[in-house]
Amino acid sequence: MPDAPKRRITAEDIYNFKMISDPQVAPDGERAAYVVTTIDEESNGYLASIFVTTLDGQKTTRLTTAKARDTSPRWSPDGTHIAFQSNRSETAQLWLTRVSGGEPWQVTDFESGISGFAWSPDGGSIAVVSKDSDSADEESGDGPETDVKHITAIRYKSDDEGFLDMQPRNIWIVDPFGDARTQLTRSDVHDTDPVWSPAGDHIAFVTNRTENRHANSVSEIWSVTVASGREQPVYAGDDASFGSPAWSPDGATIAAVGHREAIAGGSPDSQIWLASAAGDDQRDITSELGRSTGDSAMSDIYQSSSGRPIWAADSSALLFRASDSGGTHVHRASTDGGAIARLDEGRHRISGLSVSPDGSKHVYVKADALNPGDLYVSDSDGTDEARLTDVNGDFLSGIALSEPEPFWVDAPDGVPVQGWIIKPPGFDPDIKYPLILEIHGGPHGMYAEAFMHEFQLLAANGYVVLYTNPRGSSGYGEEFTRDSHTRWGEADMPDLMAAVDHVVALGYIDESRMGVTGGSYGGYMTLWVIGHSDRFKAAVTQRCVSNLYSFYGTSDIGWTFIDYEFGGLPWENREHYMKYSPITYVEEMTTPLLIIHSEQDFRCPIEQGEQVFISLKRLGRDTEFVRFPDENHNLSRTGKPKHRIERLQHILRWFDTRM
Repeated sequence: MPDAPKRRITAEDIYNFKMISDPQVAPDGERAAYVVTTIDEESNGYLASIFVTTLDGQKTTRLTTAKARDTSPRWSPDGTHIAFQSNRSETAQLWLTRVSGGEPWQVTDFESGISGFAWSPDGGSIAVVSKDSDSADEESGDGPETDVKHITAIRYKSDDEGFLDMQPRNIWIVDPFGDARTQLTRSDVHDTDPVWSPAGDHIAFVTNRTENRHANSVSEIWSVTVASGREQPVYAGDDASFGSPAWSPDGATIAAVGHREAIAGGSPDSQIWLASAAGDDQRDITSELGRSTGDSAMSDIYQSSSGRPIWAADSSALLFRASDSGGTHVHRASTDGGAIARLDEGRHRISGLSVSPDGSKHVYVKADALNPGDLYVSDSDGTDEARLTDVNGDFLSGIALSEPEPFWVDAPDGVPVQGWIIKPPGFDPDIKYPLILEIHGGPHGMYAEAFMHEFQLLAANGYVVLYTNPRGSSGYGEEFTRDSHTRWGEADMPDLMAAVDHVVALGYIDESRMGVTGGSYGGYMTLWVIGHSDRFKAAVTQRCVSNLYSFYGTSDIGWTFIDYEFGGLPWENREHYMKYSPITYVEEMTTPLLIIHSEQDFRCPIEQGEQVFISLKRLGRDTEFVRFPDENHNLSRTGKPKHRIERLQHILRWFDTRM
């Protein structure tokens, strides 16, 4: 019998996706734990469960089954238990389960919950991160109740947390099989991401101990002696921007991911650094690669995994991921400064990586433009790859997806720019199709060989989708990434238009029906484009930046990020700030514009969208404003599922009715 016809993807299909993340190889090197996240229509939220599979693919077991978010599985050193973080008791707490079976039990009951943990090498203790404090000096809470916010610190809100309670996270030591717990660090800023030394006598962690720590963007790595609580710096100083510490197996060295440009607000490209456990002999071992380490790829069906570099068993090398030309790949760098080797090739994104204790097996999450990701295993050199899961296979087998077509085009100044085209299913080259240009955020992100539900949805509704990585994007070298510095719009609009010209020249685009959209920096660029061109018939700006001057003081990161991106303070560079603010060109915006914004967006506050809406209304232009309550900057990726669907429906409605 012939195969059943495939249907086109819908907005509501987000409920059908499963997302794999955070693979963790067991101490025996024969099994791996991982997380599967689903989007739940009934609760209008997200559920996550922990699975364990043998590396030969013969047996997979679902370890947790609660209607909750069970994440961050970490094996006990003897392989008999898995600790994990769960919101089963409302706040996130540490839970433990036997790998052999049985009901999990709750280990911690911190009032404020936990935000990270790590097993000690002997399995007798777990370092936990929590805002709780055992200090007798903390406020009793007997003062008058009030809902008034009295703010004295420059860092007082966060897009992830909302208005901050100003309680620092510190590191505790808990007994996984008993009730004992001891507070180890007592900083007035966050101490996070603890990692034990191989001997179990020290813990490295991320913090900021600088004098001006409450008003800068420094991120240091320190270590603390577990027995005494004595602290010492490892990667420290006013220019430090480091994270993800990783202790070498021989205990002599601490690796970290970062750079030394914190004063400037942060370099786009991070590297792998090494230092002695005492903080001496610091050096960067990956700059010769010419790419930023880490995963800069973007997707709207995705859950993140640990990005910590992984040491070879003999302490001679490290494994890490790096973003390059739309792909994320695994690399190996030797500690002696030798050549850096890429271990995988192809059009894909490696979004999670774990290694067997002897280094012989790599387990990772691999995604591409037609699949959100599955678990794979290979030998240490990247050969003999085997697929361990197919979590979306049944669903995707009935969906007509379109494979993106990559291309390169020269910008007007001759610099090559990468892009992709997604055609509607059943594409007919003799038909003229409407085009939608998608612009990514960041600006230092990267469109990639990764699944994008939104792009496939637009294509399924008859649009050719064009997306590119213009100047400012990660994955093409430091010079390319920094080229947008202090001149957003001016640097990258020519790249975008060169890509549009390339697709139009292929002959199947209706130039009278072209649209443009993007979120965050992409929302900024959408406004910039329609303020400098009438080429597009319709536009949708999402979580936009419209006024750099006001963004500086209203965004949770504006006072550090924009200071760096535009080379100084707004009152010292008023003309420069306004020259590159899209609101300056609002009178030139004649393209019908839909504005989508989240009311709890503290990254690009909603006043940025409000300015554009009111201005265009006063000018009598065709514009609408869609506001999403109780959502932050990440609506399109982690927002309430019903809101995510409504957002997609509004985008389709606008382009369908205006083009």
